[in-house]
Amino acid sequence: MTGADGSRPDLPEPPDGAQPLDDGPVIDPLDPLGLGDLPLDHVPLGELPPDLLGPSRRTDERVDDAVTVAVAPHEGAAGESVTGRDVTADAPEPAVAEERVPVGEERTGTPQEAPEAALRGPEDAGAASSAAPPSVPTSVVPRVVVRPPRSGWARLAHAMRPRTTQGQLITAGLCALLGFALVVQVRQATDTQLGSLRQNDLVRLLDETTTRTEELEREAFDLQRERDELLSGSDRQQAALDAARRTAAMQGILTGRLPATGPGVRITLTEPDGEIRPVTMLHVLEELRNAGAEAMELNGHRIIASSAFTGNRGAVELDGAAITSPFRWTVIGDPDTIAPALEIPGGAMAQVRGDGGRGTVEKSDRVEVTAVRVLPDPVHATPASDEP
Repeated sequence: MTGADGSRPDLPEPPDGAQPLDDGPVIDPLDPLGLGDLPLDHVPLGELPPDLLGPSRRTDERVDDAVTVAVAPHEGAAGESVTGRDVTADAPEPAVAEERVPVGEERTGTPQEAPEAALRGPEDAGAASSAAPPSVPTSVVPRVVVRPPRSGWARLAHAMRPRTTQGQLITAGLCALLGFALVVQVRQATDTQLGSLRQNDLVRLLDETTTRTEELEREAFDLQRERDELLSGSDRQQAALDAARRTAAMQGILTGRLPATGPGVRITLTEPDGEIRPVTMLHVLEELRNAGAEAMELNGHRIIASSAFTGNRGAVELDGAAITSPFRWTVIGDPDTIAPALEIPGGAMAQVRGDGGRGTVEKSDRVEVTAVRVLPDPVHATPASDEP
């Protein structure tokens, strides 16, 4: 700093008679840049020494890179505006909490000394304070609260959060209006269509509707009845199937197509004193049928309704097959009825003894007829249908 006469009172004077140390420039510790009386308001903030910036300035320069702070311009002593620097932030969004503090104050609320007053001496400071009126700050600097960076999941949730835009709201409103208009138009068309009809047309329309309703009711009744028949038809069908199976089994036994078992008698005829005639064998067969025999077998041959005995005495044939003594009959029927019927005087056993033969009858609770016949298909006869 220089005084009114151009001297530097803040520099020490060399002793009398002493030579200066050197002719080089002398650096003033209070003015290392050699700015002299240059007003500090004309110097950019980035060129001021850190010692002249004050604690508030140095603190602002160390603000976290994650936040961008825009310092509002303020007017200097000469009326020129000085703009602070911008700090580029890497954070995804700026902070929201702000507190406005005057430019000339620190964040703690303590007034900050102006750089120009720090460079001037006590005398200059007093003169400057008396000559120039105090400046009032015209802008404020926002104080920013730094938020920690968000995690990846938080960013993803924030990105996927549904956002309602103005276009979507407009589209929804238009769709609602369009639907309302369509409903109103349909109702008006229906009312107009029915209202424009004459009385005769309305009566005819009512009759057609009533007729259609009756037809639908009849159709529903028919469908319900068909449903009931289908539900109960399975039982009737099963019953008919069981009856058909029983009939087929009975017919198979009577015709000799199926083997049979049940109570009956075993008859054995021999020829110790003579030979039995074919007609005597026929009398035995007829007596068994009259006594209620249901299935009969003779020497491994099944006897059916069309069976016949042929041949001569001592050479009896059954349906063309020769059979020899002893003649063993296996008969299924009521043994208490068949046995007495054979022993009737003048009956079948009496004729066997008349031919010189002998016979025995043995009752049994269970006998088996295993021989079967393969019936030929009818050539001329066919089943009669139930239709007339």
